[in-house]
Amino acid sequence: MRIMSIAILSMFAALWTGCSQGGGNNGNGTGASISVTPDSPTVPGAGGEVALTITADADWGVYATDPWAVCSPSGGVAGSARVVVTAETNPSHTASRSTTIVTKSGNTRHSVTLTQGPSAEPALPPGAFVPEGYRLLWSDEFDGTALKAANWTVETGGNGWGNAELQHYTARPENVRVGDGHLVITARKENYEGSTATSARLITMGKVFFRHGYVVASIRLPRTGNGLWPAFWMMGNDYPGVGWPRCGEIDILEMGHSDGIADGTSDRFLNGACHWGGSYANHFTNPYSLQDGEFHTYTCEWDENWIRMYVDREKYPSASPYFEMRIADNMGGTNAFRKDNFLLLNMAVGGNFPGIHNIDGVTALASGQAEMSVDYVRVFQKQ
Repeated sequence: MRIMSIAILSMFAALWTGCSQGGGNNGNGTGASISVTPDSPTVPGAGGEVALTITADADWGVYATDPWAVCSPSGGVAGSARVVVTAETNPSHTASRSTTIVTKSGNTRHSVTLTQGPSAEPALPPGAFVPEGYRLLWSDEFDGTALKAANWTVETGGNGWGNAELQHYTARPENVRVGDGHLVITARKENYEGSTATSARLITMGKVFFRHGYVVASIRLPRTGNGLWPAFWMMGNDYPGVGWPRCGEIDILEMGHSDGIADGTSDRFLNGACHWGGSYANHFTNPYSLQDGEFHTYTCEWDENWIRMYVDREKYPSASPYFEMRIADNMGGTNAFRKDNFLLLNMAVGGNFPGIHNIDGVTALASGQAEMSVDYVRVFQKQ
């Protein structure tokens, strides 16, 4: 699913002003004295806080060099002060990570290293299918009644998203909610903020990201009919720095393509694709309906050599992939797929993919709304 942009500028501005600007500098900009205790702070892998005592003889500011740690307050005046550093959960269950906490006053800098251990390995959900040779890295089972903010960001906005889409994405419960063990994305035919439809789009950028793995989602799709475009996909977590398509994009599931509409096979016609500067896509007509009111799984098996995608692989382990692309040795300039990716889930309305650019042509919303339900998303990695 090609995109126009992801609304991240405000996020990075908040991180910078909240943790990096500090409270000014000393009067002449030289010769400040700074001490920080403890000099080797640590936080647990599950995330949490550590308190630092900063002593300086002039105004100072403090920041972390990585966005997963945030300092509060971000500055102070001469004397001693307590600063709390809050760390997010370490996404790795096997490796520690570190960041530098820098205190600055004029031209003086004092650095200490904050170390975070690995997080606890997640418990395997009862009855979960585990691919041979893999272990569970992360999952969201959508239990409870609220979306886990540690996992997902709900994006909002309209203006077509680079694909002439009709919907405005919102964070309203009318468009995205969690209940009865499912994430539910609802597309609605309504006038909202200048758009003729609403829906939802969720990303894990900067929160859950990984390189290589067995990535699977269990999804119950609506009847896409004419005009709905549900998707489960991934993008490079370096998107903020390099942009699209250099970040790379792996489309695990897209349904609602105009070719399926034309052939009368919308309920079986799906698409897998990769974009990275080059582009490769494969359309596939499944032998049975994927819009039958049941949950089906969509899997991407991604390693240093191949990207392969499957439907219902747990039920049909011998089935061939509906998409595969070789990426070994940077074949075709595919190094974009050898780095961390984050996850996306969304359901667009209309646009270039279904070839429908007017809400009156979206027959899938004839009753006013349609739901895409997600039972779980799981990421496994090789042991």
